[in-house]
Amino acid sequence: FPSHDTEPYGYFGIGEHDFFITSKLSPRISFLGEYVVRPSIASPSGFLASIERSFVKFNYTGNHSVIVGKVHTPLNYWNDVYHHGRLFFPSIDRPVAFSHLIPVHTLGIQLQGQNLGKYNFGYDLGVGNGIHNTDLGDNKPQHAVYGAVHAKPIDGLRVGASYYFDYMEQNGYGSHSGHSTSMFPPGFALYKGKIDYHLLSISLAYFGERFELLNEFNANFTHTDSLGLAKNYANYIYSAFKINEKNIPYALFDYIMVDDNDLHNYHMERYKLAVGYRYEFSHLINIKAQIEKIGMGHIHSNTPHKHQDELLLRFQLAYGF
Repeated sequence: FPSHDTEPYGYFGIGEHDFFITSKLSPRISFLGEYVVRPSIASPSGFLASIERSFVKFNYTGNHSVIVGKVHTPLNYWNDVYHHGRLFFPSIDRPVAFSHLIPVHTLGIQLQGQNLGKYNFGYDLGVGNGIHNTDLGDNKPQHAVYGAVHAKPIDGLRVGASYYFDYMEQNGYGSHSGHSTSMFPPGFALYKGKIDYHLLSISLAYFGERFELLNEFNANFTHTDSLGLAKNYANYIYSAFKINEKNIPYALFDYIMVDDNDLHNYHMERYKLAVGYRYEFSHLINIKAQIEKIGMGHIHSNTPHKHQDELLLRFQLAYGF
């Protein structure tokens, strides 16, 4: 693992383990629970457990349903299809936007429709606890709202778009924000004022017999009384050519830019360029090898992010049972 200012080094690590419970409570009512044990430096044992999803779904007519509980916020293809499913990830990591811009969970109520009409149209409309809140409650009368639509006109293709809005009376990070919100060092003075948070996401995914393509675009706009409007962008593009069902080489480019005057994530610019190889032993186990170049752009001197370029060689074994 050579980098620009250190000697090469390497290590082994155990990743998150994901457990599912599903139950058919009646012909129209079902339950899904998802529980993760993941590495955490905040725990004496090095691991913490969390409830990732826990909801009841009522299919009231056809393919239309009401969902109540904690869900993966359905803003893009990745959060809908993969989220914690490392076995199903096309590459080793989720897009970097999930660590900064994407509110990955919502606790609330959601209307959902799936596989409607000739082009398999789908929709999700929801309201719930926002970014600053936890699964124990919401500290303000306003809630986050979102809407998402998608279509699957041909086999293997899905296109979709979504919009998310949250008014934060007080800026902060709760259990519904990204998975790397511990990016600031202890004692760092976070902005505590009001923030309007807008997120537009557009997804294009094609997974055919030979070719795979996934593009996740995110445009995030935040507004504060002190610094005004900030414009943040992120894009993840992945492509692969399947030699056969077991051997899949791939490449990806992952980029994020957070504006100078953003007070929720603070200014940063980061990219990852990678090539990799995925070997599918079966649908229950695979191994990935990935060479990646990580680069940091200009970082504002008042923020805690460090400028560090890295060249990494990584391997991942993922399994399910």
